[in-house]
Amino acid sequence: MREKVTALVLLVVLGFYSATIGWRGVELVRDGRPVPVLLGLAVILIPVVALLAMVPLVRLARDGSAMLAQAREHGAEGAWGAELEQAEASRVAGDRAGEQRHYRAAVRAWRASRVG
Repeated sequence: MREKVTALVLLVVLGFYSATIGWRGVELVRDGRPVPVLLGLAVILIPVVALLAMVPLVRLARDGSAMLAQAREHGAEGAWGAELEQAEASRVAGDRAGEQRHYRAAVRAWRASRVG
């Protein structure tokens, strides 16, 4: 759930940034001189790069949600179930880094179990 909220907040921030500063990049590109054009392209490309960097986070949130729904419905099984239990144990212990590490491993194992 935290990944979904984080992804949503980042998308909203990216949208706000794109709307408020993107027009300035377009104006710089229209200037025609080399330095302002390059700066304008950089201003325009920053949100694009940020969006591309967020794609794995959005996929993790989507797949993690489906994994947890399956775990609630049918129970967690196999390698991804063990990783999910370790993630929960880390969460209870207050180990955020361990929780994230095990949660991501659970999602990767869940994805692998669906393919195979």
